[in-house]
Amino acid sequence: MIRIALGLAKPARNLTLGCLLLATAALGVAAARAYPTTDLFCFTTAARLLTLGGDPYDAATWAAATAGTFPDYRGVPRSSPCPGRFGYPLWTAFAILPVTWLDPFVGALAWQLLLFLATGLGVVALARAVGKPEKAVALGLVVVSSQPFWLTVLNAQFGGVLLGAVGISASMLAARRYGSAGLALGFGWLKPHVVVLALAALPIRALARHRQRMAFAIVGVFALLLVISLAFRPTWPLEYATELLGNRRAQTETSTSLIGLSMVLTGSALFGLVVALAAIVVAAVLIGGRDLTDVEALSLAVGASLVASPYLGSHDQLLLAPCWMLLLRLRGWLGTPLVTLLAVAVPWSLYAMKGSIGGPEGLSGLVPTITLLAVAFTLRRESQVPRRTRGDVAA
Repeated sequence: MIRIALGLAKPARNLTLGCLLLATAALGVAAARAYPTTDLFCFTTAARLLTLGGDPYDAATWAAATAGTFPDYRGVPRSSPCPGRFGYPLWTAFAILPVTWLDPFVGALAWQLLLFLATGLGVVALARAVGKPEKAVALGLVVVSSQPFWLTVLNAQFGGVLLGAVGISASMLAARRYGSAGLALGFGWLKPHVVVLALAALPIRALARHRQRMAFAIVGVFALLLVISLAFRPTWPLEYATELLGNRRAQTETSTSLIGLSMVLTGSALFGLVVALAAIVVAAVLIGGRDLTDVEALSLAVGASLVASPYLGSHDQLLLAPCWMLLLRLRGWLGTPLVTLLAVAVPWSLYAMKGSIGGPEGLSGLVPTITLLAVAFTLRRESQVPRRTRGDVAA
């Protein structure tokens, strides 16, 4: 369907995009009404505990604050999705504080609006970053059709915000505004485990290319957040580490990651670790002879982060959109057909296997690895095209 829509005339394509946006907006309103069963409830609970002098990393305090059974977006009673303790850095709770100043439903609606706006901003910025602003609608159609976007809306997760940040960072890199690119990528510290390799690799790449402003911006944002949060609660890093090494480690078995799938299918994390490392190494070998642009490096680093991270949900795979944009700029089977497969068909198909094979989200944990290797292979193939014919490959 999405491939057909991408090939239609602009009015039909825009109509399809509009219908999908209306459908997901309706889902967003339903999720806002049921916000105690979304991840936003966990974020706002941590923020409220801070204002009350509570400790979101204390198991008893957290359990009491998140206890209860609430109707989800379908009206089915369920508990809140906030096990253990708060699973994010303390500064993430600070960032969510403004949402708690509103009525819970109004705050949840405002959060959904932010997710949609940031996603749209990220899509436009990514299209501009690769020099194809006319592809923004096509990428938007792919993103709104994707399973990760629907799950982002349903769970009220950070994906849209982070996609906006990564998109702006890519656009700033393309414009050679390296300080701004680093500041935008610094938003990744709100949920560092899904962009950890990008947050580590991009400063190193920037320093190697004498772009100190970008490196200083990324590290500077981290330092500022750390100083402010330590001033408020000096012991939180230890408490956060305890959560990561304890409860979150146990939850990895139900995570939508290679390690989570490995634990479900083999009973051990080892196989997943080996596959993740092998996938990243193979991708690096495939692109080894290519002088990556900054946008390509950022996109691949974010994709590799999703491959490596042990704790993910399928909604986090919305951050594969930069990789989708790298492919969407190309003509032929490497462009629209491949993006349709990787961004829409494969994620929905693997997610549909939940309850029968794999973890709670089926085999969705394979999506980042499949995408990373496909993009690396495509970039290698593009590099091997003779310069005189490369115009036939690029869109």
